[in-house]
Amino acid sequence: MNRPIAPATWTATLAVATPQHATGFRSDIEGLRAVSVAAVVLFHAYPDTLPGGFIGVDVFFVISGFLITRLLIRELAATGRIELADFWARRIRRILPAATFVLCATALIALMLPSVDARLLGRHIIAGSLFYYNWRQAGNAVDYLGQEDRGNPLLHYWSLAVEEQFYLVWPLLLTLVALFMRERAARNLRGPLVALIAVLAVASFTYCVCLTATDGPLAFFSTLTRSWQFLAGAMVAVISLRARPEGQPLAGAIGVACMLVLLASFVWISESIPYPGVAAAVPTLATALLLHYGASSDSWSSAALSAAPLRYVGRISFSWYLWHWPLIVFLGLASVEGGMLAGSTVPASLAIVLSFCLAAATYHHIEQPVRYSASLMASRRTTFVFGACLIATGVLTGLAMKWFAPDAVHVGHDVFISRAAIKDDRPVIYSDRCLLRHKDVNYAECVYGAAFGKKTVVLFGDSHAGNWFSALDIAAKKQGWRLLVRIKASCRPIEAPQVHADGRDYPECGKWRSIVLEELESASTQLIVVAGMSSRHLAVDEQKIFQRLANVAPTVAMRDTPVLPESPSNCLSRAEHPGDCVWHLKDFPSKNSYPKTAESKLPMGVEILDLNERVCPQSECRAVTVGRVLMTDEHHLTDSFSATLSDEFGKLLIQHTK
Repeated sequence: MNRPIAPATWTATLAVATPQHATGFRSDIEGLRAVSVAAVVLFHAYPDTLPGGFIGVDVFFVISGFLITRLLIRELAATGRIELADFWARRIRRILPAATFVLCATALIALMLPSVDARLLGRHIIAGSLFYYNWRQAGNAVDYLGQEDRGNPLLHYWSLAVEEQFYLVWPLLLTLVALFMRERAARNLRGPLVALIAVLAVASFTYCVCLTATDGPLAFFSTLTRSWQFLAGAMVAVISLRARPEGQPLAGAIGVACMLVLLASFVWISESIPYPGVAAAVPTLATALLLHYGASSDSWSSAALSAAPLRYVGRISFSWYLWHWPLIVFLGLASVEGGMLAGSTVPASLAIVLSFCLAAATYHHIEQPVRYSASLMASRRTTFVFGACLIATGVLTGLAMKWFAPDAVHVGHDVFISRAAIKDDRPVIYSDRCLLRHKDVNYAECVYGAAFGKKTVVLFGDSHAGNWFSALDIAAKKQGWRLLVRIKASCRPIEAPQVHADGRDYPECGKWRSIVLEELESASTQLIVVAGMSSRHLAVDEQKIFQRLANVAPTVAMRDTPVLPESPSNCLSRAEHPGDCVWHLKDFPSKNSYPKTAESKLPMGVEILDLNERVCPQSECRAVTVGRVLMTDEHHLTDSFSATLSDEFGKLLIQHTK
């Protein structure tokens, strides 16, 4: 067996740079952290003002990859090995105290706000405590840049999970490379490290670009699609090992250019651009180059980023990141409950100030004291026990919220039901997978009603077609009709290319729609019920579909239901009486717009059925209507309420029974 290389030889083979600024503390990185966290905070507070501020997280990823890799390589150069236990102990002291404290504080604040679904929050806290939150969000197909999850006070914990997962694996890979090279008495570790980082980064970036085009939520949250950003920083750490002269004018100019590109990205990139994908390369490369060319202590970018105020913000950036989003969410909810006008910037501005103050307090009284605790630094075992206790505290807090937090809302006549029950009051087509998800194209038989009925009615459209399933199913059973369900999430029944909420192409929609239309045109169908969510589509796009459907069978287009300003369960949770939760149609910014085609311009064989007088009697949408909660969220009818409309569909089927 080859003799291990001595530490001194490691130092020579790594060619570690000798200038202090290249190997020691980088004040400009503190300033860069400040710019990044400020961008994220401003984006969350005023998304229209700084649409690309969310890429501040990408900047953090690059910085983390750079600092961690530089730290590990310096340890390898000095000692000939990487003490993994010491590394992870430092991560425990650095991350867990503040992260766990904010999780527990979030739980406590949530209990004071009736409109927060505390039991659902408990599940989020568990995922955040165990650092798999990114995978939970990806599994639930959450659109980080969309609106549906903006009320989740722990949405931002996904990035913390990604970082910790990278920190778990990357030191192991570096250790394996070092051992591999030792066994071969190799004298050049720098080359293999560059090769390893390049291969992994290219693979991760390629996967990121491909997945962004097909599965945006997974691409956004996956550690595998984000690793290349950490590795970009790691590459800078490795190639910057050799000493080089400081004060190069070209280096200073490149640093300034990269800073300008980064700042421009905060404005240029927005939710309309598929992300991360190729677009993420811009801020990632700008940050990596800035780290490399800003290493000179007298460069222009380094001098600007080393300003004392920026450095302080950079020091408390981790705590500020943890605090800002829960406070934006909670103060926004509190303002609504207190009657503040919607759209007011006061809650967001207050959240920025308050979160900054809490961040400073957390940094000085929790982060720093624990990170540099003499007793913890002296014992890895004590540190690991302490970390396990913090994780257990977070998990137990989440379990307590999940099991015991208030969940019942009053729906009238001394009847209380849980918010979870309202959310789960959905038609069976969800569990039967007959409401296809975004990636699905092929579907099962999905036959309901009277399965062996001689006449067939088809329910076709997006998830808003599911609003009518229960009513139509009950009517079909009574009238002896066979009901076929052809529904796909977010796939509107129009003849036009469609995109996801984040701007990505939605090719599965077109493929599925073509399959369904071909099926209907070759089958025996007596009636088609088509429905879709209101959107900005053109009337001509829906007319093409109407004509094709009318050529198959008589077609009924359902007038779309209103979109409420909030979910009924949220309002009921804070209202003294269910009757307080009423919304007037005249106050809605846009009323029913599907179908857009005027009845006089509908193709022969197509008619419109408008049941909104039953949904919102006298133009008032009530959270509790005819004794049932109206909707599971802002725009999907509950299964129990939909069932009350079965008589309308019974009349429809009788009308078409000949």
